[in-house]
Amino acid sequence: MIVPKKVAALAAGFLALLSAASLAQNPTPSGRTPAGAGDVLVLQEPATLEWIQKADVAALREGVIEKMELEIGAEVQKGGLIGKLNDRMAELAVAKAKIAAKNVGAILKAEAQRNLAMSVLARSQNLLKRGIDYVSKEEVAKNVAELEVADAMKTEAVEQVELNKAELAIAERTFEEHKITSPFDGVIYELMKHPGESVRANEAVVRLGNLNKLRAWAYVPLEYASRVKEGQRVELQLRLQGARGEKQPIEQKRFVGKITFVDPQIQPVAETAVRVYADFENPTHELRPGFRSTMTIFLTGEGAAAAPAPAVGARIGVDR
Repeated sequence: MIVPKKVAALAAGFLALLSAASLAQNPTPSGRTPAGAGDVLVLQEPATLEWIQKADVAALREGVIEKMELEIGAEVQKGGLIGKLNDRMAELAVAKAKIAAKNVGAILKAEAQRNLAMSVLARSQNLLKRGIDYVSKEEVAKNVAELEVADAMKTEAVEQVELNKAELAIAERTFEEHKITSPFDGVIYELMKHPGESVRANEAVVRLGNLNKLRAWAYVPLEYASRVKEGQRVELQLRLQGARGEKQPIEQKRFVGKITFVDPQIQPVAETAVRVYADFENPTHELRPGFRSTMTIFLTGEGAAAAPAPAVGARIGVDR
């Protein structure tokens, strides 16, 4: 069948229009624009910031909270005092143990007993040398035994002093365990107990987190996972959910960190991604756990050519 030229031209124009519409609905991967030297992987699915160091700080002993030195929002250094339990009984136990540890009376008594036994034995031995009629051998043997008893008494007294010192160390440790201290530098973000309340041993009193260094995690599409390596440079740009109008100043900033872990396990959700972690120094505490952000990974150095990817100098935009 012969198709009129006019009809053929209309059909060709219609196909061109359909092709243009199809391209508009399925554009090439977003963000394929020059980005300078080296490939970068931009993950449009937000990365999530979380604590690296956080802890429920507990009382080590059962007791009643006497006072809290810090409140919510307070910063504390490692080893700093957060609060303490009522420690009067523990304080008295330390005082008693100190007296016992300093008690050397038993040692002095044993030394005096030994000196007496040595003197008696020496006298008996001298008499024995003069003749058997002055002292019997049995008496000399008894004096020797008394000297050995005196030596044993001194040894026992010295050992008792060492035991008393150990008891003092235990009492002092028990006293210290009535203090609630910080295991690392951090900020208190939740107060769980108050003065006057009783606590069990190892029951949490406050929640503490370290804002000086945070971690972000995100998902990398499986096709790019082999190119992401530990140590690669990462940038975060925050997304403040619910913000209206212009971006906030902090959203204009870029925070630099590095990849610290690439999960070897493929995520079970659709099996199309792996999770990666990046650590960020946060000395000004601008970043906060829970923030969501755009993560940019600089695919340079080792592994940059491990898998096929867009040409060097291209930005890979990934919308998941």
